[in-house]
Amino acid sequence: MAGAVLMAVVAAGGCSNSSGQDHGDSAKKPAPPGFSGPEPSIPSLVPAAGGDPSEPVDFKGGGAVVRPDGSMSLPLDAYVPAKDERTIAQAENVLAQQCMRDMGLKLPQALMLANGTRPAAPYVLYGVMDMKAVKAHGYREPSPEPQTASGRRADAEITPAVERAYFGDPKNGRPGCEGKAREKLGGKNPETLFMLVQQLRSQALSATFHDSRVMATIAKWSACMKESGYHYDSPLAPAHDRRLLGKGLPVPKGATLPPPSPAEIAAAVTDIECKRKARYVQTAALVSAAYQREIIEQRAEQLQDARRTQKLKVAAAEEIIKNGA
Repeated sequence: MAGAVLMAVVAAGGCSNSSGQDHGDSAKKPAPPGFSGPEPSIPSLVPAAGGDPSEPVDFKGGGAVVRPDGSMSLPLDAYVPAKDERTIAQAENVLAQQCMRDMGLKLPQALMLANGTRPAAPYVLYGVMDMKAVKAHGYREPSPEPQTASGRRADAEITPAVERAYFGDPKNGRPGCEGKAREKLGGKNPETLFMLVQQLRSQALSATFHDSRVMATIAKWSACMKESGYHYDSPLAPAHDRRLLGKGLPVPKGATLPPPSPAEIAAAVTDIECKRKARYVQTAALVSAAYQREIIEQRAEQLQDARRTQKLKVAAAEEIIKNGA
C-alpha cells in the first residue's frame, strides 16, 4: 500500500464541508495542537444517527467504519492490514521454533503469536459501546474464549528454561528466540511501520478528544449520566472507577476486583444509552478519521517509505513460511 493506497485512502475518506447541526460553526475553530488551520470538516449527523441503544452501532461515513461487532476502521488502518500482520506473526513463529529446536527445546503453543501486533480495541480508546456485552460483562473486557485444558497444559510447558530461551535478557542486550526471530525477519527495526502508525494514531486520538465537536458530545454524555446519578467527565472514566467496578459484591479469593455487579452493569447500560443520545461514538469516529486523513497528507512520504519496507518484510515472511525455516 504505497502511493496508490494512499490515494485510495484519502479519496475514500472524503467528506462534506457541512459540520452538521450539532457541530454548529465548529469548522472555524482552530484545530488542536499539532494541526494547523481550523478543525477539519466532517459529514453531518442526522438526529436519528444515535439509533436504538439496544442495537449495536453500525455506522459508515467520512472514512470511518464502526461495525456491529464493536470493531472500527479508520484511514490509517490501511497501512497495516491484518493479513500482513498474520503473515509476519506466522513467520516469526517458524523462526522462533527453529531457534528453540537448536537449543533442544520446544516452543509451547501458548507463546506462539496469533495475529501479530494489533492496535487497542475501540472500546479501550472510546469507551464501551455494545449493550449486549455490558449486560454480561459490565465494564470488563470480554474473554475471547474460555481457557481450555490444553491451554492450561501449554502454560505449564513454559518452564524457566523455555522462558529464558524464548524471551532472553533484552535489558542487557541478549535477545531470546522471540527477539532473534523479529530481527531476522525485520532487521534492527522490525516493527517500524506498526510503531509509526501507532504513533500517528495516538496523535489523531489526542486531537479527537481536544476537538470542540467531540468535547460537546462528551459534555452531553456527562450531563445525561448525571441525570442518573453518575458523575463522570469522560466516557473512559467509569471503566477505571474502582468504587463502581463490582460495587456491592465481595472480592473473590485471588482476584483483584469483584465480578461485574448489578450496580456496575446498570451504570454501563446507562453509559451506552447516553452515548447514543449524544451520538458520541459516531462523532468521535468521524473526527478521528478526519485527523487521520490530515496526518496521512502531512506524513505521506514517511508512510510510503515505511510501507515499502513492510512489503519487503511480508515477502520475506511468505518465503520463510513456504520453506518452513
